Amino acid sequence: MLFEDFDQTNWTKRLSDALSNLDRAQKPFLDWYFSASGYTRIIRDGRDETPYPSEACQKLYDNALFEARYKGTEHFKKLKAAIDPVRGVLRDHPTISRALGRNLGRDEFQVRILNRTSMTTLSQLVVGLMEAQEEGSKEPFLDPACDLNALLKLPIGQGGHGRSDALSGALDVAVYHGLCIESEVELGEGYALLPFEQLSAYIELEWLKEVAAQQVNWRRLEPVFGIVRKFPWKPRLGDLHNPPSTQTRNLHPLFHRWADEFANLLSVGLSHRFSWLATFEGCIPRRASGLLGSHHSSAQSHNGRSISHLFSAFDDIPEVEAGQIEVIKTLFARRRETEYPHMVPIIHRLAEAHRRDGRFSSEDKVLDLAIVFERLFQPRGRSLSRDLEKAAADLLATNDEDQASIREQMRHFYKVRSAIIHGPRDNKRSRLISQAGQAWKIGEPIARAAILKRIR
Repeated sequence: MLFEDFDQTNWTKRLSDALSNLDRAQKPFLDWYFSASGYTRIIRDGRDETPYPSEACQKLYDNALFEARYKGTEHFKKLKAAIDPVRGVLRDHPTISRALGRNLGRDEFQVRILNRTSMTTLSQLVVGLMEAQEEGSKEPFLDPACDLNALLKLPIGQGGHGRSDALSGALDVAVYHGLCIESEVELGEGYALLPFEQLSAYIELEWLKEVAAQQVNWRRLEPVFGIVRKFPWKPRLGDLHNPPSTQTRNLHPLFHRWADEFANLLSVGLSHRFSWLATFEGCIPRRASGLLGSHHSSAQSHNGRSISHLFSAFDDIPEVEAGQIEVIKTLFARRRETEYPHMVPIIHRLAEAHRRDGRFSSEDKVLDLAIVFERLFQPRGRSLSRDLEKAAADLLATNDEDQASIREQMRHFYKVRSAIIHGPRDNKRSRLISQAGQAWKIGEPIARAAILKRIR
């Protein structure tokens, strides 16, 4: 059948009606399964987060087809009678029809998603459609049927606007902890910031458990966000003996660098601690993989730092305003026109200082800050302290009072830095080392202001 002759509206309505009949027919079987297996519902924060029993449905459909076909078991004949119309409607779609061929007994075909190919069956498509149903709707399977049609149109170049646009967009994503944002922020060059609420449509909570177990378990994910790069994708279908055409998709060569540099500049500009949790390459929408009967996974993952030992359920991380992010976005967009290329290692050092933790983190932060100051101002005289005082005051001060204040703050900072390097050889040096936290609080705003002024 040519796609031009295919009635999409009629197909989605027929599939929706057939799925509704199957849903009614399978309820007694699923109820028996739940009671026998002790299946319990999961309620968190008043929300039902019980996963759909996909494995149970898959086993149920396979048993119904096998036993009714070969054993003649009356128990499963009614269920098979409800499954067969769904399978028949699915076969009527031109894309599936081409993948299955003329053999009506064949149920398996191959689906290629980005760089990986897996075998799936019509039964797995039915499970995906069941999982995507909209509870409480008069036609709970109409939207899933429309979405599946939109996905099946993509391989033959029939994707249009609307549903296919929402399902044909994939992400490379670097996941971070430390920033609360309400909605997506476009960053330019194909990149964006996404809050976890939107990110969760592409990545699984399980993927983060190695680096953020407590956040995942407690659902404290407001400070989790992603720096993402969007790209189009489409599935490929083929039969068992003629697999789908090769489709190689490589990560953008600058993605890791772009995400890392923007996150560091954002950390410095907002004076926030951002921790890189993980990077996931090639994440298609979870809904799309479910409807295609495919296991949802990323093409490749890279784990970052574990932050479970740093996380507190009582932490209050304030929400960042979009205007603050816009300032950083503008600075980053102009990075080829300013001193930014020379500032990259300095920005990285200050961002890394924000991420320091542990017993001696205050002292480590001061040493990081000392490196930042010396690389920023490059003192060349005999007195490093005096040169740093003068350079910082000349760059940032707007009047004599500011000059005196900045010089005094820098002088004290350098004394603490020297005491940390040379050790507590006397009471004075011990006292100075104990002031490392205060020295960081004094020096960090000066370093941040100097960096931002240099890259404007």
